[in-house]
Amino acid sequence: MAGFDERQLALARVYARALLALTEERGESERVEAELAELARLLDRDPEFAEFAGSPLVDNERRRESLETLFRGRASDLLVDALQVLNRKGRLGLLRTLAEAYRRELRAARGLVDVKVRTAVPLPPPLRERLVEAVRRWSGGTPELQEVVDPQVLGGLVVELQGRKLDASLAARLRELGAALARRASEEILKRRSAPAASEA
Repeated sequence: MAGFDERQLALARVYARALLALTEERGESERVEAELAELARLLDRDPEFAEFAGSPLVDNERRRESLETLFRGRASDLLVDALQVLNRKGRLGLLRTLAEAYRRELRAARGLVDVKVRTAVPLPPPLRERLVEAVRRWSGGTPELQEVVDPQVLGGLVVELQGRKLDASLAARLRELGAALARRASEEILKRRSAPAASEA
């Protein structure tokens, strides 16, 4: 996924897998995912907190005490303990990346596959079903589509599977879907162009 350094993501994945093993044991995996996501949003909207979390100038003991004050009793103990581990290792700056790595690990454990789809026109239900089936066969997981309509898309269809490259067989199926969508987009454009002429007649 764009926006994350792959080396940092690989390091965060080590912590994410360890954390996921603990949360699965206690049945708190989804709760911790939500808490990590909220922390990532906090980092985005609060520069002071982001500086506090990631700055090497902040003393680890002071940061440990602050983390306890801020989060113990307000967030799950598993999350607070994970934050303290990151702090001791000098890795709290990985927090935003950890949230993404944990999300990916949890979704993989649930057999879910993120699929970003950009189409020139809205994806019709029959083509959506074909796309979902193509990705399911290729990945072995359950696709969850994130759809965006972008009239600038050439070829009708752009598909991104998180962290995975498309093989030739899936690419061929997607080309067929893209051609169908391109035809549909052309039809939509022709309808719009002909509509004013029809209304003037």
